[in-house]
Amino acid sequence: MLLLSGLCCCLALPARAQPAALGLDLRETLAGIITYTRWPTEPDPVRLCLMGSSPQADTLEQQGLPRNGHAPVSVRRPLPEAPLASQCDALYVGTLEPSGWLALLPAVAGQPVLTVCERSDACTAGGMVRLDSDAAAGRVRFEVNLDAVARSTVRIHPLVLKLGRRAAGKAPP
Repeated sequence: MLLLSGLCCCLALPARAQPAALGLDLRETLAGIITYTRWPTEPDPVRLCLMGSSPQADTLEQQGLPRNGHAPVSVRRPLPEAPLASQCDALYVGTLEPSGWLALLPAVAGQPVLTVCERSDACTAGGMVRLDSDAAAGRVRFEVNLDAVARSTVRIHPLVLKLGRRAAGKAPP
């Protein structure tokens, strides 16, 4: 339960948070979501693949994720010649053209891959978790696409799903 409360803290930082702190909070939030995700076969380490570009993806590539939970997380860029689902347990999508994001969906459809993306309309079409880093407000928020999670073979803890709904401004059931 302590880890989940740490995840809650990442959602609303003080308004004076610095960009470096915001990067750490994004990494901690992502690590928390991964910690509370279950795959049909637990990966060790969890392979987090980065697609697209963004300052957040660059920070993840350079600094990795803090160890938070059961298995370490290996951060990498996938090889273009190998099937995406065979290289990744989780997929972090930075900035991509909508057509690029939509091309990723069939590559992981039906596979045990957690899909996390940055704030974008394309993400809403099929990503499981959408992160929103708001440097001006000094916080990291996330929303959960319950339909995409339900269609997946990975499971996210119900409390994380509830936090994602609350962060999106929706009242919990």
